[in-house]
Amino acid sequence: MKIFYFIFALFICSPVSAQYKEYNHLYEYDLDEEIPPLYRLEREYKKSYSNYRWNYDFRWNMSSLFNSEFKQNITSFGTNEKRLSNADEDAILRQLKKIPKPFYQYIGPLIHTMRGLSGKVLDLPGIKETKHQFPTQIASHFKDVPYIELTSPHLYMYLNPILWGEDMASIETPQIAKQPRKKRPRIRINPEFIQQIKTKVRAVDYAGRGRRKTAELDLRHFNPDRNTPLSKADVRAFARTLDGLDNFRKQGNHERTLIMVEGLMNYWDVKNGIPEESLLFRQIVNPCQNFVRKIQWSNLQNEFQTVIGQQGFGLKDWAYTCDKVVKAWRVHNAPSGMIWAARQQKKGKIYPLFEPFLVTEQEKTQMHYILDSLARMYTTKAEDIDAIKPYNTNLKYQFIKMGRQLSGTPIIRQ
Repeated sequence: MKIFYFIFALFICSPVSAQYKEYNHLYEYDLDEEIPPLYRLEREYKKSYSNYRWNYDFRWNMSSLFNSEFKQNITSFGTNEKRLSNADEDAILRQLKKIPKPFYQYIGPLIHTMRGLSGKVLDLPGIKETKHQFPTQIASHFKDVPYIELTSPHLYMYLNPILWGEDMASIETPQIAKQPRKKRPRIRINPEFIQQIKTKVRAVDYAGRGRRKTAELDLRHFNPDRNTPLSKADVRAFARTLDGLDNFRKQGNHERTLIMVEGLMNYWDVKNGIPEESLLFRQIVNPCQNFVRKIQWSNLQNEFQTVIGQQGFGLKDWAYTCDKVVKAWRVHNAPSGMIWAARQQKKGKIYPLFEPFLVTEQEKTQMHYILDSLARMYTTKAEDIDAIKPYNTNLKYQFIKMGRQLSGTPIIRQ
């Protein structure tokens, strides 16, 4: 349910600006926190989430009785061949049924691109018919845009006439004329032109030992905090740690250990007042601080320090630098519609249109967390964007190589 809400809300909604400030404390990681005794916390965690009767303290006092409800579940599971349904299917269907059917044409094509949804959702009347279909009603000033039918389904929501102050009932189905694609002219090399260039510009100026321009001042920040702007030297040093990071997570059981410890961290956070509904989103906003926190909880600081120490990083300044690079990279490579949505979510202009369809307080609260995290994912500084530009392509391939995540925490969209 969290994933569906997150992807769906990325493109349609906006929270109020007051809410944005209210949730500031949820996204700040204390990398100097005192880590609780993990063996005790793990025992407590297992007792809270297990279906087994934990009424013993030692192995020689282990009970042989299972929870009766658990016994019934596994017995019935072994005697039927029904498909295992997604626990969130019914909740997803309820949300779709609250949305007016005329809106299905803008969200249905996107839903059909999502992974893991069953036919129970995809075959819903009104959603099923929208697969690979361009919306039949779009805002009037879009109908003359060339190749508008090639727009990504992620942006269909912005074609909704209501968002542009128009009435859907008064809008006719646009007749979009398909225009032939222009052939690119073939580029032919003119030998005479090349020869004229050689006479005007000396080849030695572009050779490896030619004259070099004076490099602009570009200093490293060796003790940055969350607000220190990035320099190109910071990004360059960070990028050089990514191969080592990829190798580190593949060594032994590092990847498995870091993913497993996240359950204990989440349990500890909820126990100390962090809302459970916000856990996934706070991790996505600052994935690198979350990753370093897992390193600390897993007692892998020394091993990881050998990776990042080669570029002069400590744990905390690597985490802050990494998060700033990731956010700047997201903004620099995001579609303009995504940036527009993130900005609007701080102004509260779209959320009231959908609030009537959120029935329970839990749904409203979770929607606020989703929208708030989106705005933070795409919030950065102009200096940070300028710093990552020379390394944009390299960062892209490195992130893809790592599976677009840091040990279970997404850093870029699929």
